[in-house]
Amino acid sequence: MITARPLVSLCLVTYQQERYVRKAVKSALAQTYTPLEIIISDDCSPDGTFEIIEEEIRAYRGPHRVISNRHSQNTGMASNLNRAWELSSGDFIVIQSGDDISMPGRVEILVDAWRTPSVVDLVVSDVIVIDPDDREMRRGWPDPVARPVTLGETIQQGECYVLGCAVGHSRDLVARFGSIDPSVIQEDWVLPFRALLSRGIRVINEPLVMYRRHGGNLWFGQQTGGTRPTRDQARRFAINLLSVYREWLRAWKISGRVDDVAYERLVSLQRQCQYDVDCYDSTRVGALRLAYRGLGEGLSPRQTLGLVKRHVLRYLSPNQITLHTPG
Repeated sequence: MITARPLVSLCLVTYQQERYVRKAVKSALAQTYTPLEIIISDDCSPDGTFEIIEEEIRAYRGPHRVISNRHSQNTGMASNLNRAWELSSGDFIVIQSGDDISMPGRVEILVDAWRTPSVVDLVVSDVIVIDPDDREMRRGWPDPVARPVTLGETIQQGECYVLGCAVGHSRDLVARFGSIDPSVIQEDWVLPFRALLSRGIRVINEPLVMYRRHGGNLWFGQQTGGTRPTRDQARRFAINLLSVYREWLRAWKISGRVDDVAYERLVSLQRQCQYDVDCYDSTRVGALRLAYRGLGEGLSPRQTLGLVKRHVLRYLSPNQITLHTPG
């Protein structure tokens, strides 16, 4: 049962963000909502990120409970978030990155939207995009902050994402579905799918986060700068996408849904991604054989041609690692 003022956890995940993390921590500590616990989990930053976090915690005299954690070795975004979840106790969880700034009323507004007019499982707001020096670049994200927002469209299109820096979600998405596979880079593809299997998604048009654009953003798709990605970058994305689809299938099973046409579509998406990953780990000749075998095992001619282009001809387009769906 959700109380009138439920405990909320703000999970601030950090890695190598010493230039920005002080403002991120201060913005978390300045939240107006109570009762609030703030979980700060650092993924073994090699710079001064964690030392700055500790300085801010020692100086804090406010009402919020603060828990800090530092990994002994770098574990990756998903594992860092998993650990923050483990340390949290709130009925509602708000996610923040160590290079972004939350508006003071962010948690308050997210909690209200989570429960009104009916309870949903994920809430996402708009953002203000800022540069490394806090200057506003644009007000509002250029694309929808959530897409799509129905389960049918998600399965048909093979994509489901929200703006990860601006998310709050019910504890049920963790308690029911568990932690996220460490191979996943885009946790903001996993959480909305879980929400669509449950009580749905709600979008807030108001910007509640200052999202910082800089050269070291954790979303690796931004690092290509429009240039052709390396095969290592593209392979990493392929492994991520394969892990995302595995998470979708696992969530489908946990939700108790039947193995119908929609489920078979998810199986097909995973199958194509598996071929893609296998081809990255193969020679050109081996990739050609895999593509031929995939055609015989249900891949479409278009999907098969894509494998040949990427792995036999070794052509990677500039947007290769930011594609939303494998086809």
